Amino acid sequence: MHPVLNIAVRAARQAGNTIIQNYDGKIYSSVENYNGKENIINTIQYTIYKKMINIIHKAYPNHFVYTIHDNFQLKTNKIYWIINTLDGIINFKKKIPHFCLSIAVIIKNKIETSLIYDPLKNELFSSIRGKGAQLNGYRMRCSEVNVLKNSMIGINIPTNNKFDKINYFKIIEFLLSNNINYISSGSSVLNLAYLASGRLDGLFDLCIEQNNFFSGALQIRESGGIISELTGNCYNNLHSKSVIIGNSKLLRIIVSDIKGKKIII
Repeated sequence: MHPVLNIAVRAARQAGNTIIQNYDGKIYSSVENYNGKENIINTIQYTIYKKMINIIHKAYPNHFVYTIHDNFQLKTNKIYWIINTLDGIINFKKKIPHFCLSIAVIIKNKIETSLIYDPLKNELFSSIRGKGAQLNGYRMRCSEVNVLKNSMIGINIPTNNKFDKINYFKIIEFLLSNNINYISSGSSVLNLAYLASGRLDGLFDLCIEQNNFFSGALQIRESGGIISELTGNCYNNLHSKSVIIGNSKLLRIIVSDIKGKKIII
């Protein structure tokens, strides 16, 4: 196994154990007020972060480790680990078994290594730039579905107000009018992994958080998928806010239809 990925796997599995240990929700459900519940979640995430950073820095003391919420600027002469300790927090709180953690390693401003780990299902999605993507050690490829009808499309719905709700409803109308099955799972990162592994045929992400997008972006590309803006322009990791993802044939059909409906995000 690639040495960096090996350390990432070790950190993910240790952190995954902590997530599972806290998943029963007994401590969380015993607290009645909102602030108390949020403090528990923050404590769990901090514990996960400390475990991960200790493993990473033991192997690579000179690498920089950030969470997706940190403010930082990438520099070409440094190596960055970007971690999301728990994606799908609401699912975790409600005991819906669909959440994950993720790691992206960036070297010379390029995503070199990616890991997405679902500890409950023990599913580890990984990729190394130029060497493909894997699920639990087996090669994964994105879906080859090239028709809209009965395809399965994921949609990452923003939880804030920084997007155009009118265009969002136009997209829902587009999905329904074309007999497309769609799902919003509550974990944007797992949606990216599911797209890369062929479980989803396409994916709309309507309000990208770039730091949280790194891990999935590499897996999608290494599994043969394409990331495009809804206008059909190429994805730009600095400026793109809304994207659609899938294989080239399906994207061509969707982008053409979206342009016809004048949905611009």
